[in-house]
Amino acid sequence: MSVDRVRLHRRYQKLVAEADKAKMANTRIVRLAAVEKYTEAATVADLIGGAAGADRRAEVDQLRSICFLQVCDNVAAVRAACSSFRAARASGSRTMLVNSLVTCGTVAKVAPGEIAAAEKESREHERCSGSPPSYGGLDLSQEGRISLPTTPAALSRLNLAYLEAAVGFCDAALCGAALAAAGGRDSPAANDSRRASRTEARARGSLGASLYELGEERQRGLELLRQAVALRRQVLRAVVPGHETRNAQQDLAHQLSSLGVVLQQHGFDGMAETEACLREALALCESSGDVWLIEKTLRYLVNMCGLADATVGLAEAEAFRSRLNQLLVQMGRSVETSCSICLEPLAPAADGAEDAADSGDSVGAGDPLDSCVYVMSCEHQFHHGCLLTWLRTTSNRACPLCKK
Repeated sequence: MSVDRVRLHRRYQKLVAEADKAKMANTRIVRLAAVEKYTEAATVADLIGGAAGADRRAEVDQLRSICFLQVCDNVAAVRAACSSFRAARASGSRTMLVNSLVTCGTVAKVAPGEIAAAEKESREHERCSGSPPSYGGLDLSQEGRISLPTTPAALSRLNLAYLEAAVGFCDAALCGAALAAAGGRDSPAANDSRRASRTEARARGSLGASLYELGEERQRGLELLRQAVALRRQVLRAVVPGHETRNAQQDLAHQLSSLGVVLQQHGFDGMAETEACLREALALCESSGDVWLIEKTLRYLVNMCGLADATVGLAEAEAFRSRLNQLLVQMGRSVETSCSICLEPLAPAADGAEDAADSGDSVGAGDPLDSCVYVMSCEHQFHHGCLLTWLRTTSNRACPLCKK
């Protein structure tokens, strides 16, 4: 490798690291600054050129796409996802192809019409200009391609099509990656095996979560999520200590959080496994410093107060909520002190409510557990009982305050 290309690779790695660090702050302004760093890294990847440059471009466009989703710029997210997919096909890397398919599936959840139109345009461009070249014996004119939707029902399932394709490639190329037999932690074989296992875990976890969101094949979805957690654990045990450890902790925390939420929402095996997943996820994301995931996991733990079989009582839930509120204030967000439904203060329940909480009694009208606080994904807070009453009187599942 020439000296210039070595410098470009180092420049690329530095920019991505700076963007990753900025992204942790979890504010719109800082995330946009991270996007600028990723965009600069994409330019450097193009200068590297060849299969290696395409691989880097596919990687950084995936990161850009997710950032754009987080700041609600769906059009830019679609453009970055499609760019990642094209670069992955050009790189000849199945691992990167799977990652790009997962990114496309993630974007398709929120912008299915836009990504279908972009993919149609891309295919028409390739048809007019000729098929893309083949790398590593792969037929890249077809690799990773799915049938484009022609009906509204098919459009609503577009994300599943991308994710099923991604898991299909895992089955063919990535399953059975033996991290323990790959040699030393710094060996090329070990690096490739860890990368493949991370990719497979991401694909399986994303498909499992999507199956639940659409209410389909729930048992299969649960199994996919558990497989993803097992793979994440395997990677964490095999990573090189340092920056890679933090990334592996973040990945495992995110996967545990996803599994915990699914277990909670669908009542699998009581609350024991759910709580274990969420508590472990909180410890991991606090170690890694992932602010967004800390906020998300604290919110889930607060919301467990009052659920049947949960051991998160009022006192512990209030402690979690206090940590959550401190985090929100640090992030420049406002925190409610009263429930906007009943206009009463959001405060710990009266004496005796803690005993009811610990006993696992369900929430009901007049029950002291109505004082438990529920934090919605938009971060607005309500009394759990008030919110249940609100939801019983309306078919709209949106937040009563901001309508999101």
